[in-house]
Amino acid sequence: MKNLSRIYHAELRFRRCRVGIASRNVRARRAFTLVELLVVIAIIGVLVALLLPAVQAAREAARRTQCANNLKQLALAAHNHHDTFLRFPTPGDTWNGYSAQAQLLPFVEQANLQDLIDFDQPLMFGPPNVPTVNPALAHVIDMVVAVLICPSDAGEVFYTDHAGVRWAGANYMGNSGSGTELRYCSTGNRSDGLFWRGSIMRFRDITDGTSHTVLLAETLFGRRGEDTVELVDARRQMKRPSAGGPCTVPAEAMAPLVATRYEGGRAGQWLRNQTYNSGINAFFPPNSPLPDVAHHGEALSGARSLHPGGVQIALADGSVRFVAETIELNTWRNLHARNDGQVIGDY
Repeated sequence: MKNLSRIYHAELRFRRCRVGIASRNVRARRAFTLVELLVVIAIIGVLVALLLPAVQAAREAARRTQCANNLKQLALAAHNHHDTFLRFPTPGDTWNGYSAQAQLLPFVEQANLQDLIDFDQPLMFGPPNVPTVNPALAHVIDMVVAVLICPSDAGEVFYTDHAGVRWAGANYMGNSGSGTELRYCSTGNRSDGLFWRGSIMRFRDITDGTSHTVLLAETLFGRRGEDTVELVDARRQMKRPSAGGPCTVPAEAMAPLVATRYEGGRAGQWLRNQTYNSGINAFFPPNSPLPDVAHHGEALSGARSLHPGGVQIALADGSVRFVAETIELNTWRNLHARNDGQVIGDY
């Protein structure tokens, strides 16, 4: 019996020892080796790299949708303005006057802001080249109007002019015409678009049809800061050449002229009726690789965006379209001419 007892206890100790060794092995296997950790980190990195473009694309799609909604609201506001006053907004008859966008404020739920603006008072005082802001509007000019801002544009909304005055900009511009020859000029009724200085446009003036004529289009904020001698960003800078008097040089002759400097003031003053602050024309195609051209308050100022592949426009019938930057240039210009009689197909 004693021998059996010894054998039993010896076997029991052996089994406990095996269980202890097994449990230690299990605990040892629960820890990751350095190689395993590196593999896991690498897998996570690959997944992030694969998912990031999809996340960015989804965010851009949401921004583009918001941008289209802004254009839609502004187009409907222009229609409501027409219903109320029997015409589209009339920009000021000088380049220091009020923009068409400013006159849409009560139709985009900004009546309180418009109440701060007395359109019977001048926006600017002094000589055209060095004007000063009317003090009564000093508290309005840097107010940001959300419906005028495209969320895809990461540029600087505020523009500080050469007098040190800060303005708020806008991304949505009125159609100032095809921009060819002298049609870029917003003085003297040369434009074949819908908005120029002192224009009084009605639906009946859009003889090409409201579904074939641009009402509004988007553009990018300028490159804020000092002017440059060399071109830094063609999307956000304007070329300033030296050539003759205002409205004397055809667009085709002015576009290739050498720049004296490059400026970043485009889309910088939503309240002011200056061509590159409130209007676009179609001399350049969408997202042109060439910079806009500014000349004596006039401009070859095109539609631009950060949406991949094109820009968004609102047609005069109130619909919003995405236009590819590969659109044929003559078709693009025909879309901006309200009365050229050209039949436009798919684009």
